[in-house]
Amino acid sequence: MPRKFDGLTPYEGYEDAIIEKVDGVVVFTLNRPDKLNALSPGLREGLKRILEDVNDDDDAKVLVITGAGRGFCAGADMIGKSHSDAPPPGRQDIEESRFGWIGRFRTMRKPVIGAINGVAAGGGFSLALACDIRIASDQARFVSAFIRRAILPDQASTWLLPHLVGTSRALLMHWLSDEVRAEEALRIGLADKIVPHEELMATTMEIANRLARGPSITIELTKQAVYHAMGVSLETQADYEENLLNKIHKTEDVQEGRLAFREKRQPIFKGR
Repeated sequence: MPRKFDGLTPYEGYEDAIIEKVDGVVVFTLNRPDKLNALSPGLREGLKRILEDVNDDDDAKVLVITGAGRGFCAGADMIGKSHSDAPPPGRQDIEESRFGWIGRFRTMRKPVIGAINGVAAGGGFSLALACDIRIASDQARFVSAFIRRAILPDQASTWLLPHLVGTSRALLMHWLSDEVRAEEALRIGLADKIVPHEELMATTMEIANRLARGPSITIELTKQAVYHAMGVSLETQADYEENLLNKIHKTEDVQEGRLAFREKRQPIFKGR
């Protein structure tokens, strides 16, 4: 059953995270500030769950992921809890690959915004890459970090990063693991907007609220169409768009959009 939010009431059973929902925007805050929000087993499980919970909640329109304190996410917790501390895996965990859940960022219908408040390194770097868009504080830093420990870049970062910054730049970022600061991240397409640190959440919520008030079916299908286009020909994509257009044409929001245009007013969308 989908879990429903009520005001600022968080989901039950989450560990190392704070979950809030306001006006259709769900904010998932990684909450291990003393560890730069390094990924504990509970936090990894929470990230998997929040994607499912938001996707299944008809009242949730947008998911925002951010970190508490001065870091977004420092990746794996190298000195904290071990994976042996995690609860026994369920059937889904057994059947999917270790990092298969990263693909859910693409398959979930709702937009996912990363509010990058500080360092995003290793697995935290991959988490930032997986978000649909990234709004970054001017204090944000991005670093692959994997090869610093002789680890192969994982969590789909070898797929995600080239699609954002290009193949050769992605290789250089992985190979050297040099820190990329906010302004450089914006220049190369790793971040979509840079704002003063103290304005990060206000700016992120402004964007998220605009999406939440929009025609949610069309927004969700637009996300689906854009990601579908990454693996097909132009002709195939044109046909795919046509099929989605036929679905959207029947929605109440399309009718409201046309009526609002004729009446020269702002549309009031209801996600139907």
